[in-house]
This record gives sequence, C-alpha cells and structure tokens, in this order.
Amino acid sequence: MLWNLLIGSILLGSVHAAIPNHWLPVVLIGRAEGWSERETLGVVALSGFFHTLSTVVLGIVIGAIGIEVSERLEAQTRLVASLLLVFMGLIYFAMHDANAGSPDHPHEHVPRGLTGRSKATIITTLSVAMLFSPCLEIETFFFTAGTLGWSAITTLAVAYTVVTIACMVGLTAVSFRGLAQVNWHWLDHYEKRITGGILIALGIFIFFIKL
Repeated sequence: MLWNLLIGSILLGSVHAAIPNHWLPVVLIGRAEGWSERETLGVVALSGFFHTLSTVVLGIVIGAIGIEVSERLEAQTRLVASLLLVFMGLIYFAMHDANAGSPDHPHEHVPRGLTGRSKATIITTLSVAMLFSPCLEIETFFFTAGTLGWSAITTLAVAYTVVTIACMVGLTAVSFRGLAQVNWHWLDHYEKRITGGILIALGIFIFFIKL
C-alpha cells in the first residue's frame, strides 16, 4: 500500500505544483523587480518550502489519527482507507461541478500589490501566504499512510515535499527563460476533477492491489 501512496502523492503533488498560481506570480514579480533567475528560483523554492511545511505539519496530525484508527480497526484498515480515498475523490468531483461557473481559482496564493516593495517584504509576504495555504488534497494520503505507521508518514512527507518544490522550481525556470509555450491555466479549471480521479483510482488500487 505504501507504493500506491507514493505513486499517488507524486502524481497529485505534480499536478498541484503545476498550477500557475503557485509559481507564475513569483516569475512576474521577479521580472518586474529585476530579479535574476537564481533569485527568482530561490524565492519560489522558499515559498514552496513553507507551502509544503504547513501541508506536512497538518498531515502529521491527520496521520496520527490514522494510526489511532488502524489500532482500533486493524482488520478493516484497508477497507477504511480505500473508502475514504474514494469518498474524498467524489467530493472533489462535486466541487468541480459546483465551481464550474466561477472564473476564480479556489486558492489564490499570492497577494496583489507586492511590486515596488522591498525584497524582504515581498519574500516574507509570499512565504506567509503559502504557509497558510496548505495542500488539503494530499491530507487523505497522510491518513492512509498513518494506517501503516510513522515510517510511512515520514516517507510520504519527504516524497511530497521534494516533488512539489522540484516541480515549482522546474516550471519557474522554464517560464523565466521564456520557453513555456504550454497554457497551464487549464489546470485551474480541471484541477478538482484530476485530483478526484487520482484519489478514486488510488482508493481502488489500495483495496485490490497490494504494493
């Protein structure tokens, strides 16, 4: 089940990190402020770290709940984990339909009006904004990892952190150099369905396939 979780977390982390709201505003601010590519990548990496930090801290708490549940319902652990993932996946599908008519993305990470401020102010504001915008989609994974113990929670936390920051930095580097020709904004619209699909698929795999 751990391998299923790792594969799912890599997919979900990559999709979530690819959303332009996570890194494109930093690129635009960096260009407006005259930052070098290295400076821009550093700011993205730092803001990504704070984003994953709050996600992992919340995940550890939820993972601890998963450990407690697994101890009480040991025989039904796999079933409970699978049903929870599928249930959350269906919720995200419903959230997509509910937001279909709205042009706004559900989580705007970067506040407006940052250009023209000191570099320290910009970096602090970005970091704080990302700290208070954890990736809630991955938290179900931490609950499921909790049914496997603390080692699984730690492994999941490390994998998610590395993948998320690497994707954000990589996409920033491509965009900063003007090489990005793909319109990533379609993820803003389909993120909920993609997330829901990953959660549902993972729930099914965990129940039927042991990896």
